[in-house]
Amino acid sequence: MRDWLWGIAAWLSQGLNKIVLNGSPDMTVSARCYVNRERPRWRTGYRLINRLFFWQANHCKSSFHSDVMYAVTVLAVHRGDTLSTDNPSVGQT
Repeated sequence: MRDWLWGIAAWLSQGLNKIVLNGSPDMTVSARCYVNRERPRWRTGYRLINRLFFWQANHCKSSFHSDVMYAVTVLAVHRGDTLSTDNPSVGQT
């Protein structure tokens, strides 16, 4: 149930990013704040979101890496590859 709720939250964040912020439908607002954290308005969002998720060390960075890992998985499945957990370039932070 918890995973389902986090999935819904990610879906809502992606929708907000696309519809309201005219961003990619495959990126959460948190991940976008991480990517653009050097820009003044995005920096404010980055700090605000990280404070909101105070129990995570860096929520926006974590969200960005989750989005990237999902994209890598989708591409691997599309190409018929298998992901190897011993590949040093996959999942680095």
